[in-house]
Amino acid sequence: MSKSIIDRPIYTIVNYIYAFLTTNFYFLLANSLFIIVFFLADFTIQNILLYYVALLPFGPAIAALFGVMGKLVRDKVTQPTKDYWYYYRKNFKIAMKYWLIQATIFLILIIDIYYAQLFISFLAPLFFIFLIVSGFIMLYAFPILTKFEVKLKNLFFVSFYANFHYFKKTLLNLTTVAAFGVIFYVLPGVATLFITSVTCFFIMFNLQTTFGQMEQQLSYNDNQLARDNHEQIN
Repeated sequence: MSKSIIDRPIYTIVNYIYAFLTTNFYFLLANSLFIIVFFLADFTIQNILLYYVALLPFGPAIAALFGVMGKLVRDKVTQPTKDYWYYYRKNFKIAMKYWLIQATIFLILIIDIYYAQLFISFLAPLFFIFLIVSGFIMLYAFPILTKFEVKLKNLFFVSFYANFHYFKKTLLNLTTVAAFGVIFYVLPGVATLFITSVTCFFIMFNLQTTFGQMEQQLSYNDNQLARDNHEQIN
């Protein structure tokens, strides 16, 4: 029996390419303010606040992208337009709150590094380490907030803990980001069309087993809490 067209590998490949290109376009559209600022203003310490404001839409935009790519990993299919804006609205509040804090931390650390290099040079590496750690936390925080309902105060702790508890996954995610960073450096024009969505896809793919373990742990904690409450009532 011949395969239907939707069962053919070429159909699957075309759908993946379409999903990557479409969602990446929406991500860029959501960050159009940053793109305008990037082309009009140099990235200098004098313009750092301008870049900070321009990057505020990044949080909900990247959260939506992680949400769609997570669905694509799980279900092997997605409706790019419908799903992107669905996850954008769904995760907007928590993503914006988290990103506002994270972006402010980045802002402070970048300013600290700049002035430390001028006046207290031995502190600059310390601030740079804090900046890297904040970036590590972000690599887990956005995928986690699209997968689980988690309070903001716990999101930082869980993301920080995950970097060490799932260290192999952390290295895999860093390798993924570095690899696509090289691709973007070599082919910036072409890579701009798909680089962010594909990177998010592979990060969500890398974290599937991690999410399963987290889900089991959360389920265990909820059951334990329910048993404790039941014993207290009795």
